[in-house]
Amino acid sequence: MNSIHTLLTIAIALCAFMLGVTVAGYSQFTADPPEHYNIQSRYLNYTDKECYTESDVELIVFGKVLDYDKK
Repeated sequence: MNSIHTLLTIAIALCAFMLGVTVAGYSQFTADPPEHYNIQSRYLNYTDKECYTESDVELIVFGKVLDYDKK
């Protein structure tokens, strides 16, 4: 009876662990990405186009020019 009790305890602990990992993974993958990911991807996409200057890209992506001394 002792070995059956031990195996049952291990099986319950393993099921609880797998359920916790599944719930944590599901909540991680269904969450919205952080805002800085969107800003970085917009900045990387606009720099490939030759019709924009660096200050235009900063205005489009960030809403303001980050470095006013740059010419």
